[in-house]
Amino acid sequence: FSKNLFRAPRQCKYKPSQKEAWIETAREYNRRRQTDTDNEPALENEVNLYVGPGDGGVEAALAKHFVGLLFFRSTGQQARDLGVLRRLRDHLSGSLGWQVPIYAVTNEPPGQLRHWNHAHRLDLRAPPYNLQLVS
Repeated sequence: FSKNLFRAPRQCKYKPSQKEAWIETAREYNRRRQTDTDNEPALENEVNLYVGPGDGGVEAALAKHFVGLLFFRSTGQQARDLGVLRRLRDHLSGSLGWQVPIYAVTNEPPGQLRHWNHAHRLDLRAPPYNLQLVS
């Protein structure tokens, strides 16, 4: 939990056996952020994958575990971003052989965690997040 660590360009690499440790680390980090007033940047988890010849089974794993695409209502630009997501959905649907869904969720403003409570299960379908199937 270093105060001056620049996190954005780092990629997460972990084994399936480390999943619970990642989840608990992210939960603890965000719990601490709720009580800290220095506005430390948010913990990011970006995923980049190479799919193609010699990918070591990544394409098969993606096809097996991919759930859908997510549009953030609060920070996205609906006219631009939904069009991009629809084109990506069409491409992925053709590649994977099944209809990839697009979901929309209302997210909290960057750097804020007013509604999240580490002690309770989060239901993204309930307010204030209202996760819904777009198409």
